[in-house]
Amino acid sequence: MTYRHKRSTLKIPDRILILCEGERTEPIYFKAIKADKMKVNKLSGLRIELHKTKKNTAKELVEEAISLKHEAIRERNAYNEVWVVVDRDNYTKHHEAFTRANATNIKIAFSSTCFEFWLLLHFEYSARPFHDCDSVIAKLKTHIPNYEKDVDYYEELLKPNINIAIDNGKKIIAHCNQTGQGNIWEHNPYTDVGILVEKLLSL
Repeated sequence: MTYRHKRSTLKIPDRILILCEGERTEPIYFKAIKADKMKVNKLSGLRIELHKTKKNTAKELVEEAISLKHEAIRERNAYNEVWVVVDRDNYTKHHEAFTRANATNIKIAFSSTCFEFWLLLHFEYSARPFHDCDSVIAKLKTHIPNYEKDVDYYEELLKPNINIAIDNGKKIIAHCNQTGQGNIWEHNPYTDVGILVEKLLSL
């Protein structure tokens, strides 16, 4: 009698790189998604990197993403997708950054004025322009009174509303498209971080 080995049907987790300039808010958020007990196995290939930039340009962050992407290819361990998390509050040279990213298949998750606007969408929809990141945080504190950038609120406060945030993110993108505000980095407010989050949750 001969025995045939069953072929493994286990799916190899997608390799995804997320490059964050922010040292606290953004990496804390995405690391919490990765650590979620419901997703930890499917997101085992998710790599979250911090990049401290002295020049403070979105283009520099994209260039670092390209470098890490090519390094992975040389090591024969390529990423399925490479993402850069950028906000308008901390960066300049957005036109150059988006042009370079589009040419090299790097995806940008962009927020205006800052990443906290994405967090705000977990609790409410708003299309009102914000003067700066401090004004976004002030609004966010109506929902998280003791909000601090280096605290993980995901499991308790954000995860329960994540589908609301994704829906609100789609609404703000549609609003910006309808009002014809021009380039993405000229919108206020704006975020398409929900596209990346929805991608991670669907794996």
